[in-house]
Amino acid sequence: MKRIVVLLALLCTGLLISSFALADDGGKGKNKASTTSASTTTAKAGKKKCKNVSLKGTAAATTFTITADRSNKAGRELNGKPVTLKFQGKVNVNARMCSETSGVAGAAGATFELRNMKVAKPVAAESGD
Repeated sequence: MKRIVVLLALLCTGLLISSFALADDGGKGKNKASTTSASTTTAKAGKKKCKNVSLKGTAAATTFTITADRSNKAGRELNGKPVTLKFQGKVNVNARMCSETSGVAGAAGATFELRNMKVAKPVAAESGD
């Protein structure tokens, strides 16, 4: 029984020491110089500030062209050729919105980088034929 108690004490001591060794300084503290934060803010003044955004809406009839690198068996003959795609309707878009940190509010001065886009199934036009 004494061996188990000694082993548990050693284990707890080892865990305590390793937690101190792996812990960071916790951010700002008493010994941090204020000049470091001032230089950091001036360095960030010219950089872009980016956020991920998710948008839902309706797209008008739009086309874009890709060069097919790979395809399934049915589109095998399209490999290496440009393919023009057309879509319209409801879309869900994930994008990265970047703006200068010069105080431009909202999306007025923002640029968007498309990350992912899903287009809903097109509604079949009713034909009277």
